Amino acid sequence: MGRQLSYYTVVLVVLSVCHLTLWHVTVAFSQETAAEDITARIRAYKTELAIDGTRVETRLQLAKIYLQIEAYADAVNEYRHIIALMEVNPVSEGERTERNADLAAAYHGLGLAYTGLEKFEDAIAAYQRAMRNVSDWAHTHAALASVYTNMHRYAEALDAYKVAVVLDPNDEMIHHQLGNVYSKRGERSAAMQHQQRAIAIAPEFAAAHYQLGLLYAQEKRWTDAIASYRKAYTHDEMLVEALYNLAQASLRVGNPSAAREQMALFEKRKATLTPLYQLRGALQREQGTVERAQILTNIARLYLKNGFYEKAVWEYQKALGMAPQLVLAYNGLGIAYAMLGKYSEAVTAQQKALELQPNFAKASAGLGLVSLRQNQTEAALEHYQRAVDSDPQFLEAHLKIGFILLNQERYAEAIDTYRTILKIKPDDPEIYYNLGLCYAHQARVIDDTFQSSEDLMVSALGALEKAVELSLSDTDDSNKAEQLPTQPPFLMEAYYLIGELQGSKGDLDAAERAYLTSGLPKAYHALAQLRAKFAKKNEVGGERGMDLEIARRYAEEAICLDPNVASYYNTLALIDFRRGAYQQAEKAIRKALELEPENRNYRQGLKQISGKLAVE
Repeated sequence: MGRQLSYYTVVLVVLSVCHLTLWHVTVAFSQETAAEDITARIRAYKTELAIDGTRVETRLQLAKIYLQIEAYADAVNEYRHIIALMEVNPVSEGERTERNADLAAAYHGLGLAYTGLEKFEDAIAAYQRAMRNVSDWAHTHAALASVYTNMHRYAEALDAYKVAVVLDPNDEMIHHQLGNVYSKRGERSAAMQHQQRAIAIAPEFAAAHYQLGLLYAQEKRWTDAIASYRKAYTHDEMLVEALYNLAQASLRVGNPSAAREQMALFEKRKATLTPLYQLRGALQREQGTVERAQILTNIARLYLKNGFYEKAVWEYQKALGMAPQLVLAYNGLGIAYAMLGKYSEAVTAQQKALELQPNFAKASAGLGLVSLRQNQTEAALEHYQRAVDSDPQFLEAHLKIGFILLNQERYAEAIDTYRTILKIKPDDPEIYYNLGLCYAHQARVIDDTFQSSEDLMVSALGALEKAVELSLSDTDDSNKAEQLPTQPPFLMEAYYLIGELQGSKGDLDAAERAYLTSGLPKAYHALAQLRAKFAKKNEVGGERGMDLEIARRYAEEAICLDPNVASYYNTLALIDFRRGAYQQAEKAIRKALELEPENRNYRQGLKQISGKLAVE
């Protein structure tokens, strides 16, 4: 565990070089620039500069966006251009204050860009030039302090942060970073004071809660540490380091069960996030614009995969700001927007992908997703069909077509689709399950000969049994790998449908085996009905009574598993009625009526049972 934590901590340190230093610029600029506007703004600013390259304000805006999207090399070039323009052009005394502010902003931005490139000495020089032009900007002193911190020059960092906090005492990040420097210097009391101040300003500031938890742990204040770690993770689920330390603190207070639970969650979350941190490290090392855009696209894809849709949108937008022809980024952006319910933006993104690559199957599928999420199933079908026309091996699009057709009860078409899918993925148990489901439904609605229906039922049974076989094979493989076996969610339904089909064939034993393996409440209910049906055919008194007793036990088991289904009580009432147990039948049918008081059949059943009781 120690090695794992060490690796994780190293990754966080790599990320902190940019993240903490550039925090102010990210917050400020995200308020100015909506994510969906980035590419358009870059294009607009470049158009303006093509007409007049001396527009300082336009270049400042463009440079700020480059900082925002982590295009640091481009930002450096813009800020250098701005500085050169301003320093060569003389200004009047009245304009000097304004020019000094612009120069300070340019040097400050240049410092941030150099920091992103890990050119720390250049960053220091840029910040110092910024302060010569304007000396009272807290964020410049804080940025300089952050660079000193990254270089382990803690005394200089402390001096710079002290100036920054005097200039802006209500900035939570300055207090947080100042607290971190005090902590590195072993000045725990001052560190706590500033982390607490950061939290007072911003109560949901996860990093401050986490650092405060570390400080409490150093003083063995385990209860306070636990509270801080919990708040840190609650406010930022990406901060999985808090889970590890929470587990350690739980052990310290004698709560090993909580520690095990927290450590298990830490391992699970770390496994999910480790690829993300590895990509962040790669991004930090890579300076090429196109290469950085591709890495950002991969980062966005991981966010998308794990359900962090807003973060995915932002990373895709950054990638497109660097490389506006990146088709995969437009496609991923469209999917993220679709998952957020921003359908207009999703369509625009996918259409842009198709403009760049007209036969891009994933973009057509992305449009299908937008339509499907808006319940526009026919439009969704058209888009998904266009996707498989472009890429006949595109499994996800085929699956979506099968899903839509199955839900629309277009079973014959769905059968054709699932048979096509099996050519692409021949050993998938769920595909066989869906195919069997389609065959079974088609057998019930077919308007053809009885023989055709028989053939369909045989096909359904074969597909469902294949689904079970493959599912059990997968489970066996999991056991061999010493993993916990997991049953696919459709497996019990497959057994239930096999029971239905075997029962319709008259094979009671095979149906019973399948139903019992299913274990579903409705399977026991079906067994009760099937046994009662066989009892009706059996005229031998003893065997008939035994079948009815077995049927009754199955009905009771269905009720035990799900006591809120009226039809289960009705079946029990029918069985008891046939057994001559009219009082029990009355009790069961009254319960059915409690659940469905307007059901005419149940009322008629009660009337019949009451008639028998009256005769008795």
